[in-house]
Amino acid sequence: MSAAEIAMTIAVPHNRLTFTETEVEAVARVVRSGHWAQGPRVAELERELARMAGVQYAVCVACGLSALRLSLGALKVSSGDKVLLPAYSCVALANACLSWGATPVPIEIESSTWNIEPYACRCAIEGSGPKAVIAVNTFGAPADLSLEQNTSVPIIEDCAHGFGVDSEGSRLGGRSEIGVLSFYATKLLGGGEGGAVLTNSSSIHEFVRSTRDYSDQPPNGRRFNDKMTDLEAALVLTQLDRLPSMLAKREALAHRYIELLRGPSGVDNKFRLPEPDCNRVWYRFVVEMVEASADSVVSALKVEGVDAALPVTDWRTGSNDNCPIADRAYHSLLSLPLYPTLTHEEQDHVVRSFLKVCREADCV
Repeated sequence: MSAAEIAMTIAVPHNRLTFTETEVEAVARVVRSGHWAQGPRVAELERELARMAGVQYAVCVACGLSALRLSLGALKVSSGDKVLLPAYSCVALANACLSWGATPVPIEIESSTWNIEPYACRCAIEGSGPKAVIAVNTFGAPADLSLEQNTSVPIIEDCAHGFGVDSEGSRLGGRSEIGVLSFYATKLLGGGEGGAVLTNSSSIHEFVRSTRDYSDQPPNGRRFNDKMTDLEAALVLTQLDRLPSMLAKREALAHRYIELLRGPSGVDNKFRLPEPDCNRVWYRFVVEMVEASADSVVSALKVEGVDAALPVTDWRTGSNDNCPIADRAYHSLLSLPLYPTLTHEEQDHVVRSFLKVCREADCV
């Protein structure tokens, strides 16, 4: 079957935009207002994000990569510095480091959460003297930031996968010196594009606010057009109002996946499900394949009309990172469709197709 023929058979996409007429009306109001660029809706969103994260300041920017890049700049990361980040993570983290001439240093991850491993991170801090650490709430599981209490190295909490208040009352995005957000179309809060930097530091706030805009300022090769538009902010504000209900829907669907996939005869040893831990945000539903490669299963699912995905692409250029768990994650993790508008009928089709693929001899 050709790629075009497979595309025509996809019944359940991996991602789907979540919106209602509220988003349509919010954008229409901005269009009618005549103020499309950064303006009052951006300022309103900044106030709401700061309140929700429990921090003093929020600065909205063009995208999640902008948020990471400007956060590193605010920490005075420069050429020759090292920044620690999970060996299993989006290439945006590495790109943000490279934009300042710094070296991204991959650190081993935990096999339970796929987050940066605290002990490995602490050892790397003691051994290499990095300028900063980026810790990701991978797939919505809160990263362990306890190491911040034992080091003077600042930590950036990447909340692109996990934002809000967890079941223990922690405000994700406000747990470290800096929190960053992405508002890409299919993130927890979709604005098409956009991002934000969260902090209690007035100096970090002022740096990001100033550096996001090159207008009427001296020439500077590090200063781009990193502003967010009121159109994007209007979308995010409407989604922010519904975030608790959208997170609840994601959680219910994730637990239903676990219930349907746990223990089917003949396949229960071929994959590992995420733990049904309530102390997390369910951004992705990620399954670890035990025998088959994730890539082969993703390809087989497409034939069944299910668009699964390899959630992260390996950006590492070296082979001496000594991160076997991250190596395993790149080879064995796949993401099944999970979003608030996923119906039970669609989810049932995903489950049937996944179990069928796992039973196939050529996928084990």
